[in-house]
Amino acid sequence: MERYVVSARKYRPVLFDTVVGQEHVTGTLKNAIRNKHVASAFLFTGPRGVGKTTCARILARTLNCENLNDDLSTCGECPSCKSFDDGHSLNIFELDAASNNSVEDIRNLIQQVQIAPQIGNKKVYIIDEVHMLSQQAFNAFLKTLEEPPSYAIFILATTEKHKILPTILSRCQVFDFRRITVTDIAKHLAEIAVKEGVVAEPLALHTIAQKADGGLRDALSIFDQLASFGGDKLTYADVVKNLNVLDHEHYFTITDNLLKRDAPGALMAFNDVLFQGFDGHLFVAGLARHFRDLLVSQDPRTIPLMEVGQELEARYADQAARITTDQLVTGLDRMSAVDTVYKSSKEPRLLVEVALIQLTRDWAGRSAAPVASTQPAIPAEKKKPDTALAAQQPAAITPVVMNVTPPQPVQTGTPVPAPTPERTGRRLASSVSIREHLAPSAKQEETIRLADVPGNEPERDDTKREINAALLQKSWNDYATARKHEGKNSLHATLTAYQPVITGQRTISLTIVNDVQENYMREERPTLLGYLRREMDMPLLELSVVKAEAKDLRPRYTPRDKFKIMADKNPALLTLRDQLDLEI
Repeated sequence: MERYVVSARKYRPVLFDTVVGQEHVTGTLKNAIRNKHVASAFLFTGPRGVGKTTCARILARTLNCENLNDDLSTCGECPSCKSFDDGHSLNIFELDAASNNSVEDIRNLIQQVQIAPQIGNKKVYIIDEVHMLSQQAFNAFLKTLEEPPSYAIFILATTEKHKILPTILSRCQVFDFRRITVTDIAKHLAEIAVKEGVVAEPLALHTIAQKADGGLRDALSIFDQLASFGGDKLTYADVVKNLNVLDHEHYFTITDNLLKRDAPGALMAFNDVLFQGFDGHLFVAGLARHFRDLLVSQDPRTIPLMEVGQELEARYADQAARITTDQLVTGLDRMSAVDTVYKSSKEPRLLVEVALIQLTRDWAGRSAAPVASTQPAIPAEKKKPDTALAAQQPAAITPVVMNVTPPQPVQTGTPVPAPTPERTGRRLASSVSIREHLAPSAKQEETIRLADVPGNEPERDDTKREINAALLQKSWNDYATARKHEGKNSLHATLTAYQPVITGQRTISLTIVNDVQENYMREERPTLLGYLRREMDMPLLELSVVKAEAKDLRPRYTPRDKFKIMADKNPALLTLRDQLDLEI
């Protein structure tokens, strides 16, 4: 049976020109070799799988090659290159600091440094995961790292630069490796797919590159896994299925539902995502990412910031043309707020659903292009003909008739009270409640259509609304949790010690027990009340703070009372008192 080699090792670069996405590092190293300005110590730092150890090996091989080409590529024929290819070069030493991190290991390394190379010009020591060295090992390594023999070169590699001692950093040339872009990874995977005889869809490779998160080694591992699943064919459907990633189609569908003010459709699409086994938090992050891509696709200057395949760019451009920038910013703000409190919420699914419903309300009347309305048409018998308004309004719009009270005669010298504006009983379309939005009545449908016409916005009336106890408790707990995350633990304890009580149609009350809680609530009440008004959509909501009277409910016992209680439980105490003639 032929030995299988994974792609990460089989296609590992052996020349500087074949390293992917690190041109700023390879170009500097090539110039240093060409000008013979190679330092004695290097530190390669960056995320995993971006080529740190690979560049260290290429640098070591290039320094020891006896017949370098004009482009600084190795010859592959000299004894040094052959020993390197066979894996037993005497001039290149690799040390894993994760398992060799003691002072004794560093002392053995220092002793080896004293031996000059037998073949080649340089002895290169590659120390991987150098941040795992102990404090004592770092200190023992300092002197040798600063003043090594002329033939010794040290290359340190790490993923956690902040753990390296400043004294070590000052003795090295530091090279920061970047995350490899999605485009570069997808292009490299396409080349490997051709070499392996795998027919891969460009969107499938692009999805693998996104999943790798900037690491080429991770991308190659995923590619091998999916190639084993699909054989000689790699499709986008197979990638989505095996990597457990959300298809872009879900986000396009939900965005269309939000534009159409179709809250039930958005909720059903979200339910389908959960039914497929995806985490709700992953959906929130993905939808925010979708809004971000739509936002950057609206301006030609920011289109390069998109990390999507060419097949999706057209779809993003089409949907972005139907959305305003304000809508996308509002969507990003909503998703950011949900992402912040998702893990601490007791009802995370309800949290996401409320956010989607709020987005349908926030996006109402702001569409960049006309969207087909899902509301039923007004019956003909309900339309009131008005020739004066017919020329200015569409036929399907019912004109609004305002009742104006004629002025009353006033006696001379009598102060005239300011007239009280009459409330119409209608509310703005942007203030539709959750219940009304999910099942709008005929009157609400008419209100929504009237609000779509500029100048016909009805006034808001909250006098008949009642406080939703469940929404009040959720909003209150979310506010308290947010204050706890800000480090205000005492305020969190004050808010959670007692739950607010509904005392009226638009009033709630909170009970406190001491002066400290009273001071906290005096400072926090305006902010808390504003938050509750926004979340509960009740601008007239009021909050009162009531201080309870301190009562000492503990009974006071005399010594004789205490003895009597003890004797009732254990009568032998009475015998003990009599026999020893004890007094209380």
